[in-house]
Amino acid sequence: MISQESHGPGESHGPRESAAGPGDAAAPVLQVRDLRKTFQPRGLLNAGQPVVAVDGVSFALAGGSTLAVVGESGSGKTTLARMIMGLEPPTSGSVEFFGRAQPRRMRTRDRRAHARVIQMVFQNPYRSLDPRQSVGAAVEEVLRHHFDLGRQDGRARTAELFDMVRLAHNLLDALPRELSGGQRQRVCIARALATNPRAIVLDEAVAALDVLVQAQVLNLLADVQEQTDVSYLFVTHDLAVVRQIADDVLVMKSGRVVEHGPAGEVLDHPEHPYTRLLRDSVPRPGWKPARRPADDSPTVPA
Repeated sequence: MISQESHGPGESHGPRESAAGPGDAAAPVLQVRDLRKTFQPRGLLNAGQPVVAVDGVSFALAGGSTLAVVGESGSGKTTLARMIMGLEPPTSGSVEFFGRAQPRRMRTRDRRAHARVIQMVFQNPYRSLDPRQSVGAAVEEVLRHHFDLGRQDGRARTAELFDMVRLAHNLLDALPRELSGGQRQRVCIARALATNPRAIVLDEAVAALDVLVQAQVLNLLADVQEQTDVSYLFVTHDLAVVRQIADDVLVMKSGRVVEHGPAGEVLDHPEHPYTRLLRDSVPRPGWKPARRPADDSPTVPA
């Protein structure tokens, strides 16, 4: 087991709190307050009305917990994730880590500190890795950027991270094309864990995987969380996945939060009609698509 404070062999990089800077240790890992994002339509005259992508979203993410952000395409969940990651500046509102506000415009130093608090795993593992770089080197590169590690210690720490995500050491020198989709996503998770983050945003991180591999990755994420106490913000449209991994659920529609609460309560006793619609749209065991009626119209000869 690799502890939350573990680093490369023989190296000491200080306590985990240093990555976030001074702050209230009792504060949530992540606190989002009244976050809003509007986009101005592009055009010759930019005369269109601004599009509200995220509208007044607030929530907290506690240490070692998983919050699922659920909604259909266009609900604003990915824009929300991008603002939390500092990839998109909010129009208004704030994002706080351990009680300290994230700068609206981050400098290089801010981004380095930010990366040691929160990381992101994207949907498509086929596009997340450099096809010319070995998967071991992809993880080592992050370690060298954040920690003072020599080549040998960097390699050893990478092997530890591969152990954590259940990848064999003989894959360290493999190129991404030599790995399956599930193995590539495990590499992306190992790379995210390399900075010893306190939280990871997973944006549809299992959507591109088949059901069996999805289950394996979700079990892996649960085991990693138990070992490291890392928090997850799990962005998804799949309520079946939410039931397996989430402690709490936040449901978004048209940029707004329409329901928020414990996962079991929201999924089993939804209060908002939109949440009920999402739940009722999940295929049940034995469900088959409706057969289209036969076309009885006469065939027109060629």
